[in-house]
Amino acid sequence: MLIDSLAFYVSFLRKHFTEFCSEKLSEMNLTYGQVFIIIFIGKNESCSPKDISKALKLDAGHLNRTLSKLIENNFISQKKNENDKRANIVNLTPKGEEVFKRSYSLFHEWDDLVLSSFTNNEKDQLIELIKKLVFSQNENILK
Repeated sequence: MLIDSLAFYVSFLRKHFTEFCSEKLSEMNLTYGQVFIIIFIGKNESCSPKDISKALKLDAGHLNRTLSKLIENNFISQKKNENDKRANIVNLTPKGEEVFKRSYSLFHEWDDLVLSSFTNNEKDQLIELIKKLVFSQNENILK
């Protein structure tokens, strides 16, 4: 029995996407959650952990443990903010930059996989409808 619910299908696709990414990212010694932090830092150079926490809605303790792991594995660097010595600034290392660039191709690989039976027009329509839905819920989500 199929359930006619957007939530059901979104959950199913998210699980599929998470499994796909986890497999590919494990080759780079990364987790699914870590890659979104790397993407945020790549789009927002010299950001603070507080910026990341707020934008990605992450608990500060969890974020700090994740940032420590990313520093340990040389994906990001962290230094004191020159304007506020109590705060830190994080940036991608060259290794992190490589992952940042790879993440886009990873997302497109999954898109190509799951949308392979769609025409170009159907793909464009679906993406536009999903973007409309996402932006109607939070216009700042992709900034």
